[in-house]
Amino acid sequence: MDLDSKRLVLTGASSGIGWALLRQLSRLPVQVVAEAREGTQLREVVDAAGATQARILPFPCDLARQEEVDRLFAYAVDQMGGIDVFFANAGFAYWERIESIFQTNVYSPIYAAQKMEALFPESDYRVVITSSVLGRIGLEGYGLYAATKAALDRFAEVYRLERGKRGQLVLVYPLAVRSGFFRAAGGGPVPWLSQSPEAAARAVLQGIKKGREAIYTSRILPPMLLVHHLLSFTRRWYQALDGGVQRRHWTTREKEESVHE
Repeated sequence: MDLDSKRLVLTGASSGIGWALLRQLSRLPVQVVAEAREGTQLREVVDAAGATQARILPFPCDLARQEEVDRLFAYAVDQMGGIDVFFANAGFAYWERIESIFQTNVYSPIYAAQKMEALFPESDYRVVITSSVLGRIGLEGYGLYAATKAALDRFAEVYRLERGKRGQLVLVYPLAVRSGFFRAAGGGPVPWLSQSPEAAARAVLQGIKKGREAIYTSRILPPMLLVHHLLSFTRRWYQALDGGVQRRHWTTREKEESVHE
């Protein structure tokens, strides 16, 4: 998809990948409704983006509340006349806030996808959701966060089967981004493999341009996931084999003991 002249909504626009996306989109002839939770910070980053061709409209709201998502959609449609691309980028990994993390990371992007389908059933729109490799690979300290991202994977798989080619749902799998995300999360290690938000944002925009349904922001991610999958399969196979050997061993001992009795 060529983004020129497109109408976009970008959530989580005040930091990390969202902020990098906003800066790069500001150089394109597009309209962007930029969302973040904190209004003052959002207006500062919109001003700092220094848009040369884009029309950027800041819109602070709390995506953990469904009525706020509705308000975001209503504003975007009113200001731009429609939405071509919805970037569901907002998310966090605070392990102690169970309800809020699922509302923001899972319910909000799924609800946004459903809203796009309901509002623009005949349009070739895009819903781009920032997922995570942690939805496929477990990492100590990020159990809840990984669960939210794994849920998005299954939703996307079924959505694509039901929706077909029109209304593409795209999942983004970033490498760990060098931002305040992991420091704010607390409770878990910071992955040693990382990249800049700018590099991740460039990969996202390039993936959209090429029409990809899964965007990996680093070339090392697909082979890393493959290796992890093979190792996990081998471990499960060994455990199943070892469990079978143990069961046969104990059955043999039980038979021998019953004979000696």
